[in-house]
Amino acid sequence: MFVDDSGSARPDRAGESGGGSVHILSGLIVHERDLQGARAAVNDAKRAILAGLDPENWELHAYHMWNNRGDFSGEDRRLDLAGKRGAFSRAVEGIAGSGATLVSVVVWKDRLPAGRGKRRTRALSWRLLVERFEAYLEERGGGDLGVVVSDASNPTIEAEIEGTLQEFEAGAGRRGRHSLVLGSVIFKDSRREPLIQAADVAAYIIQRRCGGDESFEEWFDALCQSMWKRGGGIRGSGIKHYPALG
Repeated sequence: MFVDDSGSARPDRAGESGGGSVHILSGLIVHERDLQGARAAVNDAKRAILAGLDPENWELHAYHMWNNRGDFSGEDRRLDLAGKRGAFSRAVEGIAGSGATLVSVVVWKDRLPAGRGKRRTRALSWRLLVERFEAYLEERGGGDLGVVVSDASNPTIEAEIEGTLQEFEAGAGRRGRHSLVLGSVIFKDSRREPLIQAADVAAYIIQRRCGGDESFEEWFDALCQSMWKRGGGIRGSGIKHYPALG
């Protein structure tokens, strides 16, 4: 499962992409035998977004693409509104073409109870996403174990993520069973992993839509076709919400 987030995990920050009360964590699940094809599908989408550029030499970062930052800040790469809409459509088509299964969690920071949980949004998001991954493997994994691949960050955040997965694995052991999700995380530079970039696009779209931006509805609806839909969530998408909606 290739993972990235959108929105700040800190309860006192709105986040760079709007929808500040929402923290999204998204994962794209790909079987190891399908990795080459899944990466190729995302890179094909990148070729369509910035034609003539080697997809390995720039990063598909949704916030940068929408706001003409980072790799989209140069005069020859800045996108007008039509270009942005086309780029997001192609990115979503790349996710669909990858054959990956999308799982996501939404943490509504402004609805969290006071106390410890409000200070640990990231750990909460990760635990919820790993629970989704575990449930997916139980239903569809055929006995396979799951590995989590995340964007390399800073040592503090990486240690927190690793600790959350290890706690999950240990909790399964205390209940007399083995976790299907390995407790060790692989951290990779997102610029070198197109599937982490694709997870970033998915998380950004979900965050903008959950934050009330209807201009992202078309792409959200398209992403729903790739989502594992066990459970409810927005329009039966299976997105896990905390606290529960209602």
